[in-house]
Amino acid sequence: MGVQKTYGYATSKGVAGGIYDMFHYPVDSRFNEEATGKLHFGVGVVTGKVPGSSVALPTSASTADNFEGVVINGFDRQQDLEGKLYVLNNQNVGVMRRGRVWVRLATGAAPAYGDALHMIVEGDEAGCFAKEGGIAIPGRFIGAASNGVAPVELYGVPAASGADGHAASTDDAKPTV
Repeated sequence: MGVQKTYGYATSKGVAGGIYDMFHYPVDSRFNEEATGKLHFGVGVVTGKVPGSSVALPTSASTADNFEGVVINGFDRQQDLEGKLYVLNNQNVGVMRRGRVWVRLATGAAPAYGDALHMIVEGDEAGCFAKEGGIAIPGRFIGAASNGVAPVELYGVPAASGADGHAASTDDAKPTV
């Protein structure tokens, strides 16, 4: 009598935009400024036209100070009839600014544990990550590549006092004694 020992339809080890572990990380709600289908889960985004409210893919003019975080896959979107999943223009997305998350990698990126984290800011891979090129982001890779994604640890984007249009966050407040 045969016994099934493995299953061929298991969920991947990591998915783009998936949270790496079960810790509670700050995830901000932002609106997607990009055209429908252009923004993907697991990419880095920068401040949009309305700071603290919208996000966009990085451009060659983007800096590390513009980095808002990584678009999270909340598993709350449906595929269309052809099996495609789109983030719509002006749709609300979750953006993790501090924590551990699976990110999309630039073509040919082969990070290892501890490698520096860089976000690509030009071309079709804008928002993807690699260990060099683009702009350095406060964080590091915490694992190797697997099917075009890799886990990273974001050290945190400091919440501003509001002078630049960002709302201050209680997550970044220092406790008083």
